[in-house]
Amino acid sequence: MKIHYIQNDELATPGYIEEWANEKMHTLSRTQMYANETLPSVDQFDMLVILGGRMGAYEEDAFPWLIKEKEFIREAVDQGKWVLRICLGAQMLANALGGKVYPHVHKEIGWWQIEKIEDVGESRLFNGVPDSFTAFQFHGDTYDLPKGAVRLASNQGCTNQAFSYADRVLGLQFHPEFTGDVINRLEQIYGSEMPKGDFIQDSALWVNQERLLYGAKSLLFSVLDNFEAGILKPE
Repeated sequence: MKIHYIQNDELATPGYIEEWANEKMHTLSRTQMYANETLPSVDQFDMLVILGGRMGAYEEDAFPWLIKEKEFIREAVDQGKWVLRICLGAQMLANALGGKVYPHVHKEIGWWQIEKIEDVGESRLFNGVPDSFTAFQFHGDTYDLPKGAVRLASNQGCTNQAFSYADRVLGLQFHPEFTGDVINRLEQIYGSEMPKGDFIQDSALWVNQERLLYGAKSLLFSVLDNFEAGILKPE
């Protein structure tokens, strides 16, 4: 299976996604948009992953490559590709499909509990995800669901934590791919200057959370297994 990921920020690495791909012996390739690398043709991969970033999906003047990336997202979805989007990636997906992205009323940062939506049925890409789980958050923006999307998870801090589209596309607001090293680096850079807020956790609680990291990694691996099953064993 060929997986291509788009990296929008040097801090937002594939993390546990790379570990899963290596364990499964899948091919992993990348485009670093912030380094002005060229996007591939959509027929060169089976699955597309869009990672996060510290910019907003609406900051096209400051980051003009966002325009090209959104067009690429739309093309991949239109051609029926399997797509996983995380944080900024989920926001750009929503935007590319017609949803609005905007600054949230508050930031959501740290480890927070998330609940699956009970009355929407089971998405095959979200199969195996616990009804309630804790995941790491690092965002200040949110989005409106595009037409045709189905909300899969929510919490008090942000209504749209996960959504599916066309049963081959999954957007996650939270970061199950973050390793302990990534979170440690975020704490080193931002921990001392983090403002107070209802959904901003003390930065000392971000790190050394091995149990939570294991839970997030297990959730991610379940999701990636679902993608793999859909791609390699189509109905």
